[in-house]
Order: sequence, then C-alpha cells, then structure tokens
Amino acid sequence: MFEGRILQPTTDQGDDRVLSESYLCEDEKAYLHDSIQSWKKIEGNRTGEQLFREALKVHNEQVEEYKRFEVGYIDMPNLSDNVRFIDDTSDTYDTITDKLLDNDNIGGEIRIRKEDGVRYLDWVQEVGEKKDNDIRLRKNLLEMTKELDPTEIVTKLFPRGKRLEGDEDGEESQDQSKPRLTIADVNDGKEYLLADQELINEFGIQAKSETWDGVTQANNLLRVGKQFLEDQLVATGKFTIKALDLSLLDIDPNRFWIGNTYHVYNPLMNVNEDLRIVGMTIKINEPEQTELDFGDKDVTLTEYQNSLTKEQRDYTNLQQRVEGQSRTIRKLEDNIGNTDQRVVDLRRQIDEGTPPDYEENINTILDRIQGLVGEIQRVSQSVPSDETMESIDSTLRELKEFQRTQEENNSMIRQRIEWLEEGNTGNG
Repeated sequence: MFEGRILQPTTDQGDDRVLSESYLCEDEKAYLHDSIQSWKKIEGNRTGEQLFREALKVHNEQVEEYKRFEVGYIDMPNLSDNVRFIDDTSDTYDTITDKLLDNDNIGGEIRIRKEDGVRYLDWVQEVGEKKDNDIRLRKNLLEMTKELDPTEIVTKLFPRGKRLEGDEDGEESQDQSKPRLTIADVNDGKEYLLADQELINEFGIQAKSETWDGVTQANNLLRVGKQFLEDQLVATGKFTIKALDLSLLDIDPNRFWIGNTYHVYNPLMNVNEDLRIVGMTIKINEPEQTELDFGDKDVTLTEYQNSLTKEQRDYTNLQQRVEGQSRTIRKLEDNIGNTDQRVVDLRRQIDEGTPPDYEENINTILDRIQGLVGEIQRVSQSVPSDETMESIDSTLRELKEFQRTQEENNSMIRQRIEWLEEGNTGNG
C-alpha cells in the first residue's frame, strides 16, 4: 500500500480518442520539503544526532499535524562534524541530505516507520536487510542489463585547500577571484598528483580538482590528496533486472522490496554476488513481473579488468566451441553421405545378382550409424545448458530417423540375398 500525496495529475488523449489519466505521486518523506530551516551558526562540534533532532523540531513547528515526524531509531555512530552553519534558504529535506546524509563523515539513510498510528523518521546506516531468495537464470531472471561506468576515475588530481585570503572579519572568503592553497610548495613545484601507472595505462590521463576547504597546510593537503587517489574506485556497476516475483505464487518466501539485498546469479554476464535494490517498477496488471534497479556497486581496478577479461574469455570460448561443433557437424554430414553411398552400392550389387558378404557390410553400416549417433550425442552434451544448438538437435533427430529407415532397408536386403542364394534369378 502506498502512502503519500498526489503531486501532478496528467490527462492524455490518444489517437483512438480515448482519455487516460496518470498521476505523479511522492511518498511522505516529501513533507520535509514543506518547511524551511532557520539560519544558525554552529559553534564547536555538534553530533549528527543533535543536528537531526533540531532539524525535525524546526520542521514540526512549521507544518500541519499530519506532516509531522517523531524522531525514530538512530542507528548511527556518534560522529561529530564541523558544520559551520545551517542555511536559511534550504528546506528540511535538503538540509538533512546535505549536512548529514551526503556528508562523507556522517552518511546514513532515512526511512519512515509507523507504529500505533505514529509516524517515525528513522536514521540508520542502511535501510533494508539481506533476504534468502535469489535471482538466477532458469528460475526467475527474465532480462538483465549490466553497465560498468569508469568515467569518474581520476588519474591526475589537483588538490585544492582553503582560499588564501579572507575578509576583514576573518571569515573565509567566497570570492572566486582568490586563489586556493595548492601542494606546489611541498611537491617539487607541481600542483598535481598522478595515480598509479597501472591506472594511467588503463584509462589514460583524466584530470580533476578536489577541494578541501578545511585544509590550511600544504603538507596536510598533500596527504589527503594521496589518500584520495589510493581510496578511489575505478568504476561503478549498475544493474537493471526484470525478474519474476515468485513470492506471489508462494514459491519464494519474501517479496522484492527497495533497500533489501538479494543474491544475483547470471554466469553469462559474470555476475555472482549480492546486490541491493534501490528502485522498483511494478506493473499493476502483472505484479509478478517486476523491474528492479540495483544500486551502484563500487568496482576496483582488478575487478574491472577481471570482469572485462572474463566476459571476453567466455565469449571467445563459446565462439570457439560453436566453431568446433560446426566442424564436427560437417564431418558427420560427410560420414552420412559416405554411408548413403555404401548402401547404394550394396543394393546395386544385389540387383546385379552378385551377393557380397552381406553380414559384414550390414554390420559395418550399422556400426557406423551407431557411432555417428553417439558422436552427435557427445557433441550435444558439451553445449552449455543455457545455450541451444538447434542444428545439432535437428541433425540428431535426422540421424535417428535414418537409422530406423536403414534397419528396415537392411531387413529387405537380407531377404533379397536369401532369395538369390536359393537359386532364384531376375528382379522379382
């Protein structure tokens, strides 16, 4: 069940002159956009929990009762951060997001929880939990898209610290005409740092500046710049999956839901890991076919290279296997042609009244056919279970039918030879 408000109704008329209406809705967290925080200068360190409680207090004072939140579970470490001020032009949602959730030193996620008619706003490290049901080929995985995005990688970093000049009151200047602190004085005159050569070899030179307003010393700026290069991840993996929600058929124990983590297995795309749902598209008329968006997965250089290498290797192996099987099929077709010719020759000799060693010839033909069938079966079994080699299956069916027909012909040949050996002549 959805709880929130209708934000934007839209009416459409199609080519068939049928009117339809659609509605853009938002959940109850959007109520936090309906209040504006007061300007506040913060002296000293304040914990994230204190800022969270104060922001909700200001919100509740400004809005109607049905838009208010009680402070819920706070499952965050007791970190403090020098947030110097609260902006009086930002709403409560943006303030919580900017000062807490998107703050690298704090972080976390918020969720709405209702108990006994009371709406609570929880602040936890991560919403959701690990679920037992998985998503895999030949079970519930219908479609999957995987995207590796290495565009944010930095191989040449220009660290920037605080601005070198302030105003008369000693406040940090926001005038962009003032230069910032660089590492040139402690880095042989160079304002930049280079990443490992392995990264440069993989991605080339990709320059970017990063700013640390709180850093006032060049040595400290050099240290945090080096740490940034060491900690960065080279790519993010994004996944979109269309899967069957088998919980609706009582096959899986849990429904798919945003925030929860599920194991995804797709060997064809080199995916065998736990992934977290961050978005869902549910068809009301087909709720079992759900489209799932999985959050960005950070990828190291080794994982990035291994993923590309394994996918290329798997593709090459499959291509080589198919080519090998095609050669085997052509060879089998040649053998079938030779067997057909052997049968034609045998029948011609019988018709001419010169019986050959029919038992040896018949047994040779049957052994050859049996060997061909066994070879086809061996080739067919070597195909990956998730790949269909229709040409092999078709050839196998044709060979089995040929074997049946040949056995009937062989029976007729035996009867014809026995008739000739009894002294009969002619074609009858």
